[in-house]
Amino acid sequence: ARVIRRARMATTNARNMALLDVYGRVVQLLESLAEPAQADGARVVGERLTHGDIAARVGCSREMVSRLLKDLERGGYVEAQRGTIVIRRALPARW
Repeated sequence: ARVIRRARMATTNARNMALLDVYGRVVQLLESLAEPAQADGARVVGERLTHGDIAARVGCSREMVSRLLKDLERGGYVEAQRGTIVIRRALPARW
């Protein structure tokens, strides 16, 4: 079961690297790590992630992640609070 799970994860990662752009991979990562919605509709990414951590997971540069998150903050989609990322509303499909 462990080998099959790792093979599926590797296949999913390879597919994402080939078919999704950087924004799509960042959104997918944030959505997968976000906890269920709170009373106000916000979702919190429970794991503390630096921009470098996100970049390493999605296969891009730290600067690109910083640029994307800054744009999403300006748009009111996400907010950085004390080292955690809060998703305020649904992230757009394309950026």
